[in-house]
Amino acid sequence: KNLINKGMASNALLAHVISLKFLYSLPLYRQNNYFKMLGATLSRQTLSNWVIGTATELQDIYDLMKEELLKSNYIQADETTLKVIENNGSESKAKKYMWIYRTGTIKKPIILYDYQKTRSSSCPREFLKGFSGFLQTDGYQGYNKVENVKRIYCLAHIRRKFHEIVADLNEETLKNSRAIIGFNWCEKIYNLERQLRENYSNTGDYYQKRYEIRLKELKPLLEDFEEYINTEIKNALPRSPLGKALEYAQKTVPKMKTVLEDGSLEIDNNAAERAVKPFVIGRKNWLFANTAKGARSSATIYSIIETAKANGLKIERYLQYLFEA
Repeated sequence: KNLINKGMASNALLAHVISLKFLYSLPLYRQNNYFKMLGATLSRQTLSNWVIGTATELQDIYDLMKEELLKSNYIQADETTLKVIENNGSESKAKKYMWIYRTGTIKKPIILYDYQKTRSSSCPREFLKGFSGFLQTDGYQGYNKVENVKRIYCLAHIRRKFHEIVADLNEETLKNSRAIIGFNWCEKIYNLERQLRENYSNTGDYYQKRYEIRLKELKPLLEDFEEYINTEIKNALPRSPLGKALEYAQKTVPKMKTVLEDGSLEIDNNAAERAVKPFVIGRKNWLFANTAKGARSSATIYSIIETAKANGLKIERYLQYLFEA
């Protein structure tokens, strides 16, 4: 039985179309030419209808994945923009957003995408309703309204602020830069995390070891980093690049200490950022979503595909299995 009722597309063909668009970032108008070369006339509208129809059928799978995500005790989140065409055919002037939620360090990761019209704090608050645990994000204040969570910020975002200042400095200027001190604190923390991973990641008690060593070694590093920030910010010009980096760090570094509570917590949000990248690469190729319905369909299908990828599945074969089962 074909997934789409009364549709002419076989499950294998649907899986191929979906894979081309969402796994290989081949837009539907280019798929139209691809199929034409194979001797098949499939209009862009037909392909679009198949994608939306498939997403509708996959909604139950998405909902089950969301249930499992909310049962976990550790979620990483991020968001990115996308363009959506309005009903009158013009490009929406307001930014639309794709939010990404990923389970933390578990053996069977779940990655979910959620299309929303705004970057309002109500978006993560509503999506994560029922979740209780650790929430790791960048410093965007919109996540502050999520209830019943312990916040962890991302060291990579803190480090990036200092790196942007020192990256273009020559060797002589670098010696006298106050920003290099903040950057070096981040490097010290990353070096410790790297050593923990290299020494203990293949042991059965990795998280316990990481928890114990972090209390001894990471805790004083974070405290010293915080002391540097609070001292340095007094002399920095508020609107200077260093002033902005220090202000960001002052808001976020105290919450980095949450990572000391559980050895399974990561020092940064990089896993969620990596989950953003496939969508960003796809966005560069298809440029915009034709409708809000199309954007929501994309969120559903990206969720299925990226979760399958994270679990090491063969995507097109897995999609065909889902369609048939």
